[in-house]
This record gives sequence, C-alpha cells and structure tokens, in this order.
Amino acid sequence: MGSGDPGEFLRLLGAAWEVPGVAELLHTYENRSDVAALGLEVDDGMVIFHAADPAVAEAVWGFPVGAGDPDPPTFVDNGAGWRPYLDHLSLTCVDIALTAVIDGGEWYNAAELPADLVPSVAANFDRVPLPDLPMWIDVEESPVRWYSRPGLLLRTHGDDGAWLWVRALTRTGLESVYRALPGVTWSQ
Repeated sequence: MGSGDPGEFLRLLGAAWEVPGVAELLHTYENRSDVAALGLEVDDGMVIFHAADPAVAEAVWGFPVGAGDPDPPTFVDNGAGWRPYLDHLSLTCVDIALTAVIDGGEWYNAAELPADLVPSVAANFDRVPLPDLPMWIDVEESPVRWYSRPGLLLRTHGDDGAWLWVRALTRTGLESVYRALPGVTWSQ
C-alpha cells in the first residue's frame, strides 16, 4: 500500500479508477472512532458501514460499537448472522474498494479457471501485497488473492479451480490479459 496509510491508498485508488463508493469507505475509516459522525446504522451492536450490491448478494459489513480499537476487527452478515471477516477495518476497506474496481467499468471480464491454469495468474501478474482474504459469500470460495500490473487489477478466489475477475483501464490492457492467459474461456 505504498506509504502504509490505508486512507492514502483509498484516496489514490479512488482517483485512479474513478470508483464510486471509495469516498464513503474513506470517510468510515477516518471517522471510525466517532460513530455519531459516521451517521451509519447500528444493528445488533455493529456499525454497518458497507452493503453488497443487492443484485449480487445480500450482505453487510460492520465493526463493533465502542470497540476501543483504533483499527477494529470487522464482521460480515450474509443472512446467517454476524461472523468474523478481517482483523482490521483498514484491510476490509481496501478489500471492498478493490472489489468495487473489479465490479465496474467498461474493460472487464471474468473466467472460471481450471486448477492447472491458476498458477499462470501468479506467474504473469504481480501479487498485491495483501494476505489471502476470505470470500465473504462462501468460505469454500476462499482464498481471495489480488494481482496487478499498471492499468490492470485481477482477483482470484478459490484454489482447486478459481474464478478470475479482471478490470483494465483500456481495451489494450484487457487484451494483454488475454495474451498472458491463453486457453482461458472468458465470460464475455
């Protein structure tokens, strides 16, 4: 994350990719100790700071009211009750912001990768310096890993066959992914 400042990372990401919603995540992160300033809903002792696109899934993310931690743990509720998500709000905000990049834009595609093609993503793209993350929809879809190149962002989830999601700033960028991963059947 460059300087190690999640707030600065969110500002730069939002500017580079023109991602809606990043400003709200940044506001949450910067005001996390003042729930009243956030003006967010509190449910079952959790400050709800993000909701998934209802067209994709019903899920909300929250952190405990009055956690007293400068970077509190986060939880997700996808209809089955609150369960632990990540140990730090900052990491959760970064993951959600990266997901927002993947979910939008003109130069986008996805593919289901057979297990033998999964290593070629790591061989052709730089791993974003984040730990393996849980897949919030279903633990069996974990781990989530992020990769990049200038003007490109890629996400995989799963190991024994994985889904690959790609977002590029340009058509040329997206075509470079197709060339780097021959034999992949793309959804678009």
